[in-house]
Amino acid sequence: MSEVSKEYNFKQAEEKWVASWDDSVYYFDWESKKPQYIIDTPPPYPTGNFHIGNALNWCYIDFVARYKRMRGYNVMFPQGWDCHGLPTEVKVEE
Repeated sequence: MSEVSKEYNFKQAEEKWVASWDDSVYYFDWESKKPQYIIDTPPPYPTGNFHIGNALNWCYIDFVARYKRMRGYNVMFPQGWDCHGLPTEVKVEE
């Protein structure tokens, strides 16, 4: 097993990930001449058990993002999950 460095080289990590994002087809191109379409949504928040409604609401937004991309827009549709809040803490304590 390799040792973990005591010093974190954040510059090296940043360069690695910026290069990865720049090469990715999923990264938003701020220099693009295409019209921009940016979708800003709050992350889904786990307040209970997930159900079909959670997926359906996200699908509507995904449909719009895909449609706009097909129509030639440069679309930014960041996705994430708010999974570090109180509901998670409560579940862990159960």
